[in-house]
Amino acid sequence: MRLVALIAGMVLALTGLAAAQPYDTPEALLEAFYAPYFTGEFYDDEAPFRSAALQALHDNDAEITPPGEMGAISFDPYVDGQDFDLTELQIGTPTIVGAAAIVDVSFRNFGEPRSLTFELVNENGWKIDDVVSSNPENQYRLSEIFAAAAGN
Repeated sequence: MRLVALIAGMVLALTGLAAAQPYDTPEALLEAFYAPYFTGEFYDDEAPFRSAALQALHDNDAEITPPGEMGAISFDPYVDGQDFDLTELQIGTPTIVGAAAIVDVSFRNFGEPRSLTFELVNENGWKIDDVVSSNPENQYRLSEIFAAAAGN
């Protein structure tokens, strides 16, 4: 019984470390970020994946949202939907200029093709700074959703 508990503890510790580590490449960041959508084992805290600016938007949204209410994000902007059944994840070749990168990501969600553009920054490792969907049924920029909810 102790062996099972020890192994379970080690797995949980390693999962936590995976989210906290700095990512040396945009591809490594996005592979780690999307892994839970395929394994079902989501990170307790996605903050290590976010830039300081994106984290500030999340924090502000939490602060201005009344208790018990839904914040600015009523869907999962990383799958362009409320639910997910992802297949065929493809992470494009990043365009890197200095400490910024743009990476196109495509996948199928419930069989429907989806594509997103990730804007990343290197803040002691690559981080997600913004996400853009140009899908005709649901075009958005994550930072603009937060700005609209904040009244900016």
